[in-house]
Amino acid sequence: MSDLPALHDALIATIAELAALTARDAPDEAPIASTRYKLTRLSTARRRLIDSLCAELLPRLSPGDAARIRQFQEAHAAQRGTSSRHISDWSPREIVKNWPGYCAASAAMRAAMLAQIEREKALLYPLIRSGHTL
Repeated sequence: MSDLPALHDALIATIAELAALTARDAPDEAPIASTRYKLTRLSTARRRLIDSLCAELLPRLSPGDAARIRQFQEAHAAQRGTSSRHISDWSPREIVKNWPGYCAASAAMRAAMLAQIEREKALLYPLIRSGHTL
């Protein structure tokens, strides 16, 4: 659990970095690529940790809480698909070619990521704090 808040904080900070980059009039390719890569690495680490936490939590939960975790897992998987499509749709070449379009798409993706982090905090932190994990 101790890693999840740190991952959330790092993700939020990196999302803010990308927001600052997309506020510019023109793309700065190297920092954008670096920040997107950093977001991908952090998101992958978060996904793995959350998958592990959910696997650990499920056997210890009431049927109602377990159902909430399963619904969360399904929604989380759908969000990963959306994120993967965004990354593949917006290659570095496409970003440069359509900077305004990328900025808009990035804003939507960043908002979705921040909302997902808030859902994770609201659902997982209380369950973990209540002693449902080892």
